[in-house]
Amino acid sequence: MEKSSIIINSIMFLVIAIPLAFLVIYTTQGEKRVKKKVIKLCRASGVNLSVFDITGNVVLGLDSVSKKLVVSNRKQLENDFQIIDLPTLKDCRVKTVKLTSKTTDWVGLELVGTDYNKEVAFYAEDDEDNPSTDSQICIQQALKWEKIIKPLLKAS
Repeated sequence: MEKSSIIINSIMFLVIAIPLAFLVIYTTQGEKRVKKKVIKLCRASGVNLSVFDITGNVVLGLDSVSKKLVVSNRKQLENDFQIIDLPTLKDCRVKTVKLTSKTTDWVGLELVGTDYNKEVAFYAEDDEDNPSTDSQICIQQALKWEKIIKPLLKAS
């Protein structure tokens, strides 16, 4: 009886542990590949990232020395790769769109420039491909980036 329960428990553990280990390895390898591509694109543009983050499909990087913000999409790195010169911005703020008092439809950063506005979406309810599924986590990430970017706007 003891041997059979040990065998069954071992099999159940492996059935659960192997897919979880695969998921963790696959996710971290994907993020490393994205980071390498972004760093390569930044070097070609003369940007040296001091802060880098991936939240869902949003890829953000910051060169605090030259005051440049790198924005891209994880799935279309080369096509959506954009470098924003922070001294050209007037303001950076977190923007949320709520359907009801309990339902958040969109979360992102609004970058207000002298002649343009750019919205960086951290969370969109209708985006099925976005791995980020919790709007509250995305709000926290957007607030974190707002705190990183705002002092660079004031210092310029």
